Amino acid sequence: MAKNKIFISYRQSDTQSEASRLKENLEEVFGEENVFFDIETLEPGLNFAKAIEKTIQQSAVVLVLIGENWTEVKDEAGNLRLFKEDDWVRKEVALALEMEDIRVIPVLVKDAKKLSPNQLPDNIKSLADYQWAELTIPRWRNDVEKLISSLEKIIPPVKKEPEKKKFVPPPRPKGWWAKNYLWVLGIFVVLIIIGSWPDENFQEDLIDGNGTEQKNQEELTAEELNQLRESNPEETEVYDNLSLSSPNTNEGIVEDISGYWLLSDNQGNTSTLVFNQYVDDFEFIEYNVLNIEIGEGVGSISGNQLSADYYNSLVQVNGKIKLSTSTNGQSWSGTVSFPTLGTSSNIMLQRINP
Repeated sequence: MAKNKIFISYRQSDTQSEASRLKENLEEVFGEENVFFDIETLEPGLNFAKAIEKTIQQSAVVLVLIGENWTEVKDEAGNLRLFKEDDWVRKEVALALEMEDIRVIPVLVKDAKKLSPNQLPDNIKSLADYQWAELTIPRWRNDVEKLISSLEKIIPPVKKEPEKKKFVPPPRPKGWWAKNYLWVLGIFVVLIIIGSWPDENFQEDLIDGNGTEQKNQEELTAEELNQLRESNPEETEVYDNLSLSSPNTNEGIVEDISGYWLLSDNQGNTSTLVFNQYVDDFEFIEYNVLNIEIGEGVGSISGNQLSADYYNSLVQVNGKIKLSTSTNGQSWSGTVSFPTLGTSSNIMLQRINP
């Protein structure tokens, strides 16, 4: 049986959001059933230890996501978790390294640095000798594409079935009645108006073209409509014209955010964001008032919520953007935070013309 699974090992307090995003990227290429992510993939009631061990044994690749704090996370007593024998991240890595038929790939996330053997416990020291991959926020798509290119040499991508084109039959040729019934209907309506109006002067005005009132198709009686439908059993144009329009079903759906947006904060600072959207995912580049690139990021939209990982290249700091909209995506408001600095600001996005 071929081993086609990809196991993503990560520490929740270190790279949980990046691991979740990488999982979605890999599923698009290798299929949902072939990418293991413990929080979502494990079914209720399963033994965690046995399930993890079994899945690693079925995997062809184990990706070890290493963030800036991967080796520094401590337990409640202040001990480094990586050096505790019951640490699950350490167990996952050790188990993968023991198996010769598993490709182990350390993945440096954000600004993480390569590890040295003295930073690792004895049973996983060899991890420092493996070839590394990188996932950075500003170059996320390019980095993921490079990683996928390497994985495709080990695991075949899932073949997607081409979309089937819907067959639309050609219109049926129309007979004389189908082509000319609107003219007949118009004459019929005029005769009804003339015959039902008691004022002879109004009839003369109507014939002379000076009348000021007309009877709309919507004012026909039910009996008259039934007569028209019975006399035109094979065509539906009259019925369609007299039907009420359907309500708008797109209300509340966020439109495409691709394009130019003005970002402003409470201090009066402004910049321009240029978005490219890919279904629910997006990427953007930030420019200052001098049209100089000062930042970029990637994120996704869920309902009326927008979240993104942001990198400011001017001050070289990572941040998080959280926005929401109550205007169907015409404007957004929320916060940008910088965890390493311990600061956050209220911001707003307004669409602008380039």
